[in-house]
Amino acid sequence: MKMKLMQFIGTRNKTDFVIYLSHVLTQLDKRVLIVDNTRNEWYRHGYVREGGQQRLFDFQGVDILYGTNNWLEIESSLQQSGETSINYDVVLIDMDTTEILEQEWPVFDERFYVGDFDRAHQLRDVELLKTLFRTSESNELKRITFESKYKMDAAYFESILKVDVAWRSMNYLFEPDDFSDELRIHMQHEQDIPYRRLNKQYKELLSEIVSALYEMHIKDVSDAVKPSFFSFRSKSKQIKSTVLESTNA
Repeated sequence: MKMKLMQFIGTRNKTDFVIYLSHVLTQLDKRVLIVDNTRNEWYRHGYVREGGQQRLFDFQGVDILYGTNNWLEIESSLQQSGETSINYDVVLIDMDTTEILEQEWPVFDERFYVGDFDRAHQLRDVELLKTLFRTSESNELKRITFESKYKMDAAYFESILKVDVAWRSMNYLFEPDDFSDELRIHMQHEQDIPYRRLNKQYKELLSEIVSALYEMHIKDVSDAVKPSFFSFRSKSKQIKSTVLESTNA
C-alpha cells in the first residue's frame, strides 16, 4: 500500500494530538514517522532523548525525526539513519511557520488545520493558511478544533480568515479536558503514551479520523487499539511473577 503523507498546520502545540493519532495508526500495524518542523522544535525538546548526531528517535513504536526544513532534508536525514520515507506507511509532518510552508513539498494525501479559540493562535494561523493556499494548488483542508470552556462562535475564525477554504469532511471538535496537560507531561517524562487515560470522546474522534483515512469501520479501528483480555492477563502474570521473585529474594 502506498505511503500516506499527512500535513498538520497551526501554531497551537499539536504534539500530543499527533502522537496519540500516530499511536492509533501503529495499532493497525502501520509504521509511522512524525517529522518535527515546528519553530520551537516541540517534539525534540519535549519527547526526544537525543543521542549524538542521531536525529531519528523511536518513541514507543513511533519514529520522530527533527532538524529538517524541507522534503529533501527529510530524505537525507532518514538515509543517514539507514531509513527512507518509503519504509513508512504513514508520515505526519507538523508545521507552524510560513517559512516551512514555502519550502518544496510533495503533494499531501491529507491536510489538517489544527486550531483552538486562542486569539493569538488564530491571528497567526490566518497567515499560515494564506501562505498554504498561495504555495499550493488546492484550497481543500480538514479542520480539527480544540474547544475551551469559554464558549464562542466558531464562525469568528472565518470572519478574520477571509480566504476561500474548501473545508473537507466534518470539523472534528475536541471538548476541553482537564487532564490534557497532565497526560502530555506524563508522556514527556515517562516516555509512555497514556492512550488508555484519554477521555472517551477524544478516543472516538481519533478513531473517526483514522477510519476516514483508511475507509475502515470506526469499530474496527477502536477494537484494534483496545488491549485484549489476554494481554491484561499476561501483564498481570508478569507483575505477580516479579513480586514473587522480589519476595523470595
